[in-house]
Amino acid sequence: MRRQFDDHRHAAYRLGDVGGWHWSDISGGVQHRANRHYLHGYVWCDAMIAGKLAHTCTHGPPPHRIKVCITKKGNEKFWRAIEEVAAAGADGGVRRRL
Repeated sequence: MRRQFDDHRHAAYRLGDVGGWHWSDISGGVQHRANRHYLHGYVWCDAMIAGKLAHTCTHGPPPHRIKVCITKKGNEKFWRAIEEVAAAGADGGVRRRL
């Protein structure tokens, strides 16, 4: 997961820790517009199990609930599980696009 679809910084989260699954072309944080819609969700900024995200906590003490982008690239091994969790945990809009 990453903050923007093209960010080189990424972090691993447990799928059960991701909520609010949806498709969007607007990133979390800086509200960067992507080149298309990507799968997004919300996580606690300090709950990653590996890696680091583009998030500083400068707007207040952690933890914060932040929006992350979930791309297929870099998640190929887990993409099927991501699709299943996203479809089960979201409204019909996510199911139709997976």
